[in-house]
Amino acid sequence: MRRLVLFSFVFLSCAAYKEPAAIPLYGAGDGAALYALSKESQSGQIPLAAPKKLSYALEGPVTRGENLSLEVDYRFPQELAAGYQVLVELNDTAAWLLPLDASFLGLTASFGRIRYALPLAPEPLRSISVTLEKTDGTKPQNVGGDANQRFDAFALNSLGIIKRRYGFAFETAAGGEAVLSATPFVFPESKGDALRIDPPESYRTRGRVEFQTVIERTAGSFRIEAGPVRYDWTFLTGAAQKPERLFIPRGAFPNDPYPLRISGGAVSSINLEIAAEQSFPAEPVLADPGLILSYSRDAWRDSRFELFAWEGFPSILIFDTADYAVQDRLFKRLAFFTEKQGFRGRLAPDAEIADLHGWNAHDYRAEDLARFFEAARAANFPLLKEERELEAILLNAGIIRRENGTSRYISGEGAVISISRESPPYLRSLFMAHEGFHGLFFIDEDFRNFSRRRWDNLSGAAKRFIRSYFEYQRYDMNDPYLVVNEFMAHILQQSVSQAAKYFGETLAGRISEHEWRHTVLPPKDEAAGNWPELAEAFAAEAAAFSAYVNQRWGLAAGRIWRVNVRQPQ
Repeated sequence: MRRLVLFSFVFLSCAAYKEPAAIPLYGAGDGAALYALSKESQSGQIPLAAPKKLSYALEGPVTRGENLSLEVDYRFPQELAAGYQVLVELNDTAAWLLPLDASFLGLTASFGRIRYALPLAPEPLRSISVTLEKTDGTKPQNVGGDANQRFDAFALNSLGIIKRRYGFAFETAAGGEAVLSATPFVFPESKGDALRIDPPESYRTRGRVEFQTVIERTAGSFRIEAGPVRYDWTFLTGAAQKPERLFIPRGAFPNDPYPLRISGGAVSSINLEIAAEQSFPAEPVLADPGLILSYSRDAWRDSRFELFAWEGFPSILIFDTADYAVQDRLFKRLAFFTEKQGFRGRLAPDAEIADLHGWNAHDYRAEDLARFFEAARAANFPLLKEERELEAILLNAGIIRRENGTSRYISGEGAVISISRESPPYLRSLFMAHEGFHGLFFIDEDFRNFSRRRWDNLSGAAKRFIRSYFEYQRYDMNDPYLVVNEFMAHILQQSVSQAAKYFGETLAGRISEHEWRHTVLPPKDEAAGNWPELAEAFAAEAAAFSAYVNQRWGLAAGRIWRVNVRQPQ
């Protein structure tokens, strides 16, 4: 691996030549002009037969280098990489060796072009020089092979001042040219298949960062260790390998993620950079549900709630609220309008539901959201400020929309789910699974059909029991869609191993405490303290549902997320 070279020296300029360079300068130069300080520097070409130095100056408004990098775009005949080195000097104070092939990443792949992003010091960039040197003591080789005995050259294509990033990517430019885009401080570990990113303190990013990688193949699990935090992904087992894009947004990633270690698969790109600013609530944060559970509230764009789009199913919006009070102001009236006995289809005034419990977590399909806001529009009903915010969010996301340019609401595509930070961690995980599977039920017809078949074939005893429990929870039992949806979500909200105890002991125990409901229960095993017929029936349902969502999406009963996050204790 080629490593950073840092030194100080006295800059000597022997030329009075100064002309606008033919080398393009792009990015955050803020109108700065790039000047060539020698005739040879104009073209950006250094023939291998005559190694030399190219010198440039930047004048005019130049952005300071905090969180910025200089991207050097160049070509070099890779078959000769072992005999040469190219040194880039910035502001006469620091120098970097450019990679001439992909060996610094432990790769033998060939690239016609390389883009290498060098982190800049905080002071403005004023001078750049590029020096080609022969390193092995041999004479330059003729690799051109044409009649004129032309020697190949190092070719500087362009320079750019870009947002600082670390990583690499294999890209294809116009015309099919293979390009390696890379940065310093990315290297393979000496043992195993792990990669590491670990810049020195002075070159680390400042502020919230986000991370993205693309895995070409994996053994079924993949791990990222970012400082003290560990992320473990789970993928479909036995499925055909295909590239997987993994993304960790700001707020789910430590501000200081170094050293960063990636292991468990072959990757084709890694990108760690300062997080882009997103407007709230117009741009939901794209995230896996597992990352939402551990997302830092310090990174929320609004102290009341943060808005996410489910990475695997972006038409499903996920609200995480500061407490139940905020969640109620967004969704409580909706809960009564869509699901509660005696209230469905009716806009209940605040005074009527003030002392009634809504839900501690929520889920709504596009059709019901459109019905709610259309009813409010038609009746000129006085909605809360937060409900009006929700209306705007849904319109922006296309979950509800206006019919043919009129003011009337109709359904669009997608769904909404919500959890709250007031719930303890174990309930947040359970609610995320429960509500997440509701979201999939809303948007996926095959999943709805599978759930309906499981309900239709459920034994009479199990069906009577669960219907009684839902009625006890005040669900409207006259809606078969709602009943099947809740049946599915209650089955999938915990792992298969927990299903027998949950249904055959916990829920059955609650029902048995109500004298007028306990008649729906089958015989109890007094010695074991449970209802074995229910335990067996619902354990079988959990296994069937879990197998379905695993085969379909790589999920499982009790797990709606692909990534588990382990924070330091």
